[in-house]
Amino acid sequence: MKDNINSNMNNYNKKAEEVALYIRVSTEEQALNGDSLRTQREELTKYAIANGFHIYNIYEDDGFSATNLKRPALQRMLKDVEQNKINRILITKLDRLSRGVRNYYKILDTLDSHEVFWQTVFEKYDSSTANGRLHINIMLSVAENESAQTSERIRSVFKTKVESKELISGKIPIGLKKENKKLIIDKDKEQIILDCFQFYKETTSAYKTFQKLDLKYPELQLNYMRTYRILTNKLYIGIKQTKYGDIENYCPSIIDKKTFENTQRLLKKNARKPSKKNSGGYIFQSLLKCAECGYTLGGKFYSKNVESSKYYYICKRHHLAMKCNCNTNFNEQKIEQKLLKVFIPQLKNYITDYEYKQKNIEKTDLSKEIINLENKLSKLKDLYVRDLIRIDDYENDYKNFITQLNSLYNEQEKIQNINTTDNNIDELKSFLKQDFISIYKQLSRTEKRRIWLSIIDYIVIDKDYNIKIFFI
Repeated sequence: MKDNINSNMNNYNKKAEEVALYIRVSTEEQALNGDSLRTQREELTKYAIANGFHIYNIYEDDGFSATNLKRPALQRMLKDVEQNKINRILITKLDRLSRGVRNYYKILDTLDSHEVFWQTVFEKYDSSTANGRLHINIMLSVAENESAQTSERIRSVFKTKVESKELISGKIPIGLKKENKKLIIDKDKEQIILDCFQFYKETTSAYKTFQKLDLKYPELQLNYMRTYRILTNKLYIGIKQTKYGDIENYCPSIIDKKTFENTQRLLKKNARKPSKKNSGGYIFQSLLKCAECGYTLGGKFYSKNVESSKYYYICKRHHLAMKCNCNTNFNEQKIEQKLLKVFIPQLKNYITDYEYKQKNIEKTDLSKEIINLENKLSKLKDLYVRDLIRIDDYENDYKNFITQLNSLYNEQEKIQNINTTDNNIDELKSFLKQDFISIYKQLSRTEKRRIWLSIIDYIVIDKDYNIKIFFI
């Protein structure tokens, strides 16, 4: 390489030099310092013109950290370097290019191999001498540390704002709006969200939900992915998802929690699309579990022609890994016949069992006992840290307290589950008030699947077609 001096370039012929202006600003820096792409662009352009350089291209990375080597503009610039289109790179400060020694030398390897200089406008560096390279390493190490500290400060500020339920930034989802730095319900658009979840409940299809929404609200110019994001956005039940965890009651909820959870359950079950040749779809797709290994059964479609089409389900844990003894090809028609026989009796048993538990379960708030045990655990740790008890005693007491706590947690969860199931019971009882079997036989394959998805969590089936239904 002829020279690698990045600031003292007075003896270098600038006349025909093609220079790249590299500009970078991270989201955090914008928020903290107001450091902008425009400011860097203006300073670099001014410097290039004053020194007689020809600007080959301007490469801008907006919202990318210096620790990220996969910055799109940086990668485009390095490709142009490899194609010998650039003689020199201008940056305002070294930390625009890199804030870490390791990443800096990865970039420098490409520049050196193509004899491309880099130069800072606001700083003076000389990488051609040992002292100069040492100075660069020191400054990069300092910049790396400052970057980490800045990120910590930003995360701390963001976390505080999120926990205080203050809106920071980002696109506000439809149905909500900003008021006094907080999210509130947009009454003019609330019905769109209510319709979206109602349409999904009716169709159990995100795509059909999008079609119905688009038909009713053409002015929104919706697409499938936007509809899917509405159906999965926890803000509609008042929960803000962050890297620090979910923030409950972040904003008012438009959708009740149970409707949202049922929607997520159905979206997950419908994640796998039916085969193109299987236009009717599997009625029991994602609902059947193998009685031997507990794995969800997969579909196996067979057809010589439309009239002889048959749908089967198999335990893929057996067929693909030979880790289960269930080698049965479950015929869908036979499953359907068996299910219709046991559905009403098992539903009656489920409702009876639920009502019995409602009457007999001890409606006790166990939170005081839980807090008491948690306090004992804390005191136990304190005694151990202060070396007031032996490790054997600590371990025995710790295991004892944890066992009691887990038992209380499980009991509390059972009580909560029984209390929250109440909404489903009335819906399930409605099936006993009508001739369900006759109605069911008139339905299309899609409608049959929709019915089962709305009331059944999963079905356990063994090789003899014995069925156990687990209701939602």
